[in-house]
Amino acid sequence: MSLNSAKYVLTQSLVSLKRNFWLSAASILTVMISLTIVGYSVFFLVNTSNIAETFGSQVEIAVFLNDHLETSQITDLKSQIQKLEGVATVAVTTKDQAIIEFQESMGSDSLLEDLGGVNPFPDKITITTTDARLVEEITSQVSGLTGVEKVRYGQGFVEKLIVFTQWLRWVGIGVVAAFACASFLLIVLNIKTNVNSREKEIQIMRLVGASKSFVRWPFIIEGIVIGMVGAILAVALVGATYTWLLQYIISTLSFLPVVSSQQFIINVLLLMVLGGVAMGFLASAFSVRKFLNL
Repeated sequence: MSLNSAKYVLTQSLVSLKRNFWLSAASILTVMISLTIVGYSVFFLVNTSNIAETFGSQVEIAVFLNDHLETSQITDLKSQIQKLEGVATVAVTTKDQAIIEFQESMGSDSLLEDLGGVNPFPDKITITTTDARLVEEITSQVSGLTGVEKVRYGQGFVEKLIVFTQWLRWVGIGVVAAFACASFLLIVLNIKTNVNSREKEIQIMRLVGASKSFVRWPFIIEGIVIGMVGAILAVALVGATYTWLLQYIISTLSFLPVVSSQQFIINVLLLMVLGGVAMGFLASAFSVRKFLNL
């Protein structure tokens, strides 16, 4: 395409946007609403997944040891557990530490004397994992180690938590995919209406010998501009809303592990702009195709 042709295509695109102002405005509004819903859905999916993973990583495995183990044997057990795949942290609580902690929690200074000098607490190793789905497997491996009496990890709760987090991920992915498809169809329908209103103009251009690309590009440029403007408006709305919500949660519900990475937020907003441009391009190319084949 020559420079003159490129100037003509760009001029025609801008003229068309101005001439069909209200239809273009409706298309931009459709893109903005669609991408806003998709943007909110992405942040919702990421945050719910992050919350579920955080809760899952806080699941602890309590390993109770046999009585009369030497300190060197406990240290050896700790080393063996640390080498297992999926183990995040390993902490040892000796029976002496356990009785002191229990005394402090009860507000007593003479609990051991009250028990006749017999410490009923066993030595314990507490394990956290990198993934809640590994808890059952790690428990099985630890149970077989020499010196381990029994292992507890909240059976029943962990399995329900895993099922819930998996369900949450799939629902989130489904919501994002559904809104992305719906957004694309809305944009196609809107731009197709725009193209249909100019059917005679396209036919005349074809009759006077204009090439397909010469006819197609003004519509594609128009679609890209509509997609980009709609995306920028959606980015402004989603970015401002999420930033405000983030500050509110951090200041009032600080225990919730929300995603606050600025780089992540910027990446999502950039993807929204690229998505808007891509949808505008594809919707225009798809809409104008049938007129070029007449």
